[in-house]
Amino acid sequence: MMIHAQLVGDVQLKRMRGLGMIPSFFLAHVYYWGDVHIRNLGFERASHISPAAAALKEKLIFTLHQDSPVIKPDMMETLWCAVNRRTKAGLVLGEDQRIPVLEALKAVTINGAYQYFEENEKGSIVSGKTADFAILDKNPLTVEAEGLRDIRVRAAVKDGRLLWK
Repeated sequence: MMIHAQLVGDVQLKRMRGLGMIPSFFLAHVYYWGDVHIRNLGFERASHISPAAAALKEKLIFTLHQDSPVIKPDMMETLWCAVNRRTKAGLVLGEDQRIPVLEALKAVTINGAYQYFEENEKGSIVSGKTADFAILDKNPLTVEAEGLRDIRVRAAVKDGRLLWK
């Protein structure tokens, strides 16, 4: 596993696939520090930070993560970042690196469980697996991409029991 995998290129992604490595992208970098990356790296190189779409094209299993307390934990914001790739200044940074909502959801659920060798117990809602899931106020697959970060968690279920509402 490579945490952040922020500046990996296409050649490195190919090698990672061959080695069975899993990149984990901190895609909130695009929003929180994307404008700084543009100044420091130039627009073209900065557009390729956290290249989730390139990893998807390479058929790599990848995950999305956060770095609390660097930013507050908010996976809906992480999904928003992966799908929209918008900086604080409103620029789209790496339009070709945007990923579909379903792929972003897989990265934080099914792929996250796989990354920790727990795919047989967690990561999807299937009979026989541990019932760990969140109940959201809107369906992320039907909400406009810009509205993803506004989705709120209404309840959390852990081991089949209501943990928080």
